[in-house]
Amino acid sequence: MKTFKKKQMNTIRISALAVSLLALAVSFQSCTQTLATAEKKDLAIPAEATKVFRESVALPIHVSGLIRANKESRLSFKTGGIIKKLNVDEGDKVKAGDVLAQLDLNEINQQVLQAKVGLEKAQRDFKRVENLYNDTVTTLEQLQNATSALDVAQATLNIAQYNLKFSTITAPSNGIIMMKFMEENEITGPGIPVFYFASDEDTWKMNVGVSDKNVVKLQMGNQAEIVTDAYPNRNVFASISKIANAPEQTTGLYEVELSLENTGLELKPGFFARGELIPSHEINCYKIPVDAIQEGFGNTVSFFVYENKTGRAVKKESEALFLHNEFVYVNMPLADANLQVITKKQKELKNLDKVQLASLK
Repeated sequence: MKTFKKKQMNTIRISALAVSLLALAVSFQSCTQTLATAEKKDLAIPAEATKVFRESVALPIHVSGLIRANKESRLSFKTGGIIKKLNVDEGDKVKAGDVLAQLDLNEINQQVLQAKVGLEKAQRDFKRVENLYNDTVTTLEQLQNATSALDVAQATLNIAQYNLKFSTITAPSNGIIMMKFMEENEITGPGIPVFYFASDEDTWKMNVGVSDKNVVKLQMGNQAEIVTDAYPNRNVFASISKIANAPEQTTGLYEVELSLENTGLELKPGFFARGELIPSHEINCYKIPVDAIQEGFGNTVSFFVYENKTGRAVKKESEALFLHNEFVYVNMPLADANLQVITKKQKELKNLDKVQLASLK
């Protein structure tokens, strides 16, 4: 009986020792895992960074509009009458001096003939009175009256011939017929437009609308860069030639006229274009590579800044002002002169992750 109890006690001691060893093993494994996790958590992530600097830049103003000829006009007859012939249609290209339209000249020709007959009579009357005056038969007043009648007859003929000349519409320069308002055999009056004409000999222009908060930033001569849908890979340079002093009633925007430089392109009136105005007003901001941006929402972008003291990546959020040539210009308070933003591996980073810079650009 004593032998059995002794064996039982030995078994209990062995079991207790096994439990203690097992607990020790579990505790050691847990500590090992904790240390491994801590080491893994503090492991530096390789990344690349680049220095960024604070710059003074002009914030571009985005605009769009239609290309127009610098000289556009509504062509009409000087006198009224029946339109006898229209030689062009909408979209036709014309050269300077081409006859575009003509009135029925029967009536105006009769007016010219009447003026010529009146002038011949006035010339005969003047000659007769002048001879009589030289013979002291008529008075000076009669000679003066004959002279005045002759001048009136000459002026009447000049007016009739002038009206005859402008009873035909000719192209004032090389250009394009944009619109045709009337047809043959219709009756037109003096000054009523028959054609809308655009010259293609001079420079082109573009009118755009700008809000009140942006128009105050602009000055005459400010530069612009535009691109047309017709030539999407060709940038066109321009400058501001006019700034409206009052807004348009329908849009509330201020009209700004851009004069395009010599483009070398075959532009046409009505081409749609969009571009950027570069104002004189400048703001201070940071220029950050697009590669450094981790994410964006609306006008807010986030990126990581490398902190030299701790060697960690600090997440920053800033207002994106504009995007230009693969750089994002952000509005951010004045920072360290050696500000570095992470350009690679930023997608894998979390705030305050330890970073090992592979290279600095």
